[in-house]
Amino acid sequence: MSLKKRPAILLSAGIALCLLTASGLSCVVYRQSPTAGHASPRTESESRPFITAECSSVKECLQEILGVPPYEPTKDGFDAIRDWVAYNIEYEPDEERAGTSDDWQRPKEVLTDPRVGDCEDFSLLLCALLRAYGVGAERVFVVIGADGTDGAHAFLIEDWYLDGRWRLIEPQAPVQLRQGFPVFRLMDSGLDKYEIVVAFNDLYYYEESFPWDEDQEDSWTLNRMIRAAGSVTQRLSQLLAYLLGLLSDENQQDVSRPNDNTLVLRTSPASSSRLSD
Repeated sequence: MSLKKRPAILLSAGIALCLLTASGLSCVVYRQSPTAGHASPRTESESRPFITAECSSVKECLQEILGVPPYEPTKDGFDAIRDWVAYNIEYEPDEERAGTSDDWQRPKEVLTDPRVGDCEDFSLLLCALLRAYGVGAERVFVVIGADGTDGAHAFLIEDWYLDGRWRLIEPQAPVQLRQGFPVFRLMDSGLDKYEIVVAFNDLYYYEESFPWDEDQEDSWTLNRMIRAAGSVTQRLSQLLAYLLGLLSDENQQDVSRPNDNTLVLRTSPASSSRLSD
């Protein structure tokens, strides 16, 4: 590769890096992508009992995360609960765990070793923990969303964190990576493709009409914009990796290429003889 090309590559890499930094998403890669399962909607009597905020296992888990109660709900506490669920529960499809396509677990079961579950199990546990933490029943719900395929996905919707503005939450994704990079906006923004068909918690159950219907359109539009930004960021990440790869290859070639003096010494016995004299 010609040395004349190196400044252009460096400039391109610099531009890509600046664009990534400005996007606020900075080449974030999560350990695993959230996975949709077969979270089929259930009736009110079948759904609400799965949000067990008063369960002793849920309260013990909350104490493990936040310490001894009582608790005054804060954003930091909310984030800590969400991170704990994302990092301590492993995804396992119902087909592998229970031999059936749709088998909901109560939070107590999810918290029992080996601590595995699919999308609705993550959602039921996170909702139960947030309710036990003190988030009001009218402010956080497990929802089942359909995207027009045979499958469906369970996640959360809540308006406590942003003080009255509804937002979707992917329970399988943490608020940030352990290295400190924020990741939840990228993961949560992918949920807007689902049409919510059922929403519930331990006290409420909704289908067809929902408390957030009036605010839904503006919020979903914002999520689509964030999702588009994430797609651009991914492409910029790939470009930056490609450019850095070119620079790395060129540097390796420079190190391995012998200089002119070395060539003369290796190919001229007379020169070697004069040096020994």
